[in-house]
Amino acid sequence: MISELNVSPKLAAAAAAVAMSVAANDAHGASIGAPNHPTCTGGPNQIVVVVENVKKSVGLIAADLYRDDPEHFLESAGREVQIHVAARAPVTEFCMHAKEAGEYAIAVYQDKDANGHLKQGAFGIPAEPYGVSNNPHMRFGPPKIEEALFAVASEGARVEIRLKN
Repeated sequence: MISELNVSPKLAAAAAAVAMSVAANDAHGASIGAPNHPTCTGGPNQIVVVVENVKKSVGLIAADLYRDDPEHFLESAGREVQIHVAARAPVTEFCMHAKEAGEYAIAVYQDKDANGHLKQGAFGIPAEPYGVSNNPHMRFGPPKIEEALFAVASEGARVEIRLKN
């Protein structure tokens, strides 16, 4: 059929490569509308993370995944998975993978200087943009884990987190 359309062999090969790439991405990112990001490999318990309100494409987005453990929420001892991806304005999308289905919370921050640490100002208030799953209202301190929990099914989940600047 390609020869009937009088398409060059190079163009036909390029079109076939694009079609195969799209099909591979559809197979890999089949769960919950996964973005085209290297962290989105598909499989069970994949969490698509959408970080909104990224003002500038500077530094990294650091994301920590926590199980439903109120005693260790926002502590390194309670962190199940940590990932760092390049920050992309206005939205940064990537995937995390929970070990099993269940209740989880995610905390993110934009590590503008990519030093691996959240800068804090007076009284421990974050000096870099940050956010938590479910976007709970935060006033004088961090949220309780119950405000940030979301369900991860074996089919996966999608979480939108809006950075507070």
